[in-house]
Amino acid sequence: MTDPILVLIKSNPLKNHRPVEAIRIALGLVSGEHAVAIVLLNQAPLLLADDTEDLVDGDLLQKYIPIFKEMGQTFFVEEGSLRAHPIEGSDYKIQAVSFDEITELIRQAGRFLIF
Repeated sequence: MTDPILVLIKSNPLKNHRPVEAIRIALGLVSGEHAVAIVLLNQAPLLLADDTEDLVDGDLLQKYIPIFKEMGQTFFVEEGSLRAHPIEGSDYKIQAVSFDEITELIRQAGRFLIF
């Protein structure tokens, strides 16, 4: 197995297509033999909400995001972002993390994708 890959999503999915594109790319990476850590900052936890109608490319997101549930992929969500955008009743595997824990994830990763 290769070095872990960190996918950090910090763009606002209400205003930008990049978060959904990041999810599509992360899905491709997770489907292979890569260890992938997906970190959500700022408004990015909205990607895990039940209602994605207001998100840019929210319709495309619905093609990709359910597969993460099936795979049991963990989403690391910065604690402040999770408080601002709570994901209640979600079937996604979510782990709240501090900035120090995100720093450690970055330190452990061999490659990075930042959106």
